[in-house]
Amino acid sequence: MRPLPTLAALAAGLLPALVAQPVSAAERQPFEIVKGWEVERTVGDTSANPCIMTHAYEDKDDNNAANAVVFALQGSSAALVLVYQGWDFDKEQVVKVPLFLDKKPIKVKTSWIGDGKTLRTQLPDSVVPDLLAAKTVILRFEDSDADFRIPDFAAGYESLRRCDATPAKSAAVAAPAAPVEPPAPSQQRIAAYVIGLSVQRVLKECDIPTTGKQRAGVEARMAALQPEMAPIEAQVRSELKRNGESCPAADRQADFQEILRKFVELSPEDLVAALEKQPAPEKSPNAPADPKL
Repeated sequence: MRPLPTLAALAAGLLPALVAQPVSAAERQPFEIVKGWEVERTVGDTSANPCIMTHAYEDKDDNNAANAVVFALQGSSAALVLVYQGWDFDKEQVVKVPLFLDKKPIKVKTSWIGDGKTLRTQLPDSVVPDLLAAKTVILRFEDSDADFRIPDFAAGYESLRRCDATPAKSAAVAAPAAPVEPPAPSQQRIAAYVIGLSVQRVLKECDIPTTGKQRAGVEARMAALQPEMAPIEAQVRSELKRNGESCPAADRQADFQEILRKFVELSPEDLVAALEKQPAPEKSPNAPADPKL
């Protein structure tokens, strides 16, 4: 699924086709968020209506499909963009479809322009009172209706008008500096985290004598590693599950206790270095070829 912020940005990026100044979605600054509507100002737009309002959400009644509604004023007209994850229109495809606000048909002559997962149109601003009173925008296709929720549209619209009326030099709160991406974890730290996941599983599922101090040490070490491993954790857990898991055999429990001790006491880098230097244990004739922790 395309994430909601991406869909909202996609919709916002189409508004320049409906308004005067062609600028990209990246050239907008936040004004405020009001009851689920995000209001932004177009940087450098000196027109009377430089702002847009966006409501993005997931529809739980439609397999959590992503939806977005974008609205802006432009003189005596209004721009409306609808985004739905399930659509797939040709670029600039003309779509004739009636518009309803709740159960009320909006009798205006307009065409919708499709582009992938979006439809956009331009309406007279006389439709605004109906939007203020509505909770749902509905497009009535031949085979089904496409419903878009617009809760608290009036609150978002009031914010939009404030944004339009605010002088550009003070209209938008300065956009926060882009966060610095943390460096990718090293192979040693990833290896230590994999060891830690295996140790956690053994402590949870296997009959291994341990102390409360040891268990607390494991949890503290994993808590310190988890934030940097979050982007790859699902993949790591999937690989561990795919490779199979088992409890240490009776003759391997001493080895596990040593790994547990080192995991708690050593840094991730020192842990992996120590295990790499450790000679492989001798296998008994009956030992499995590839014993797991």
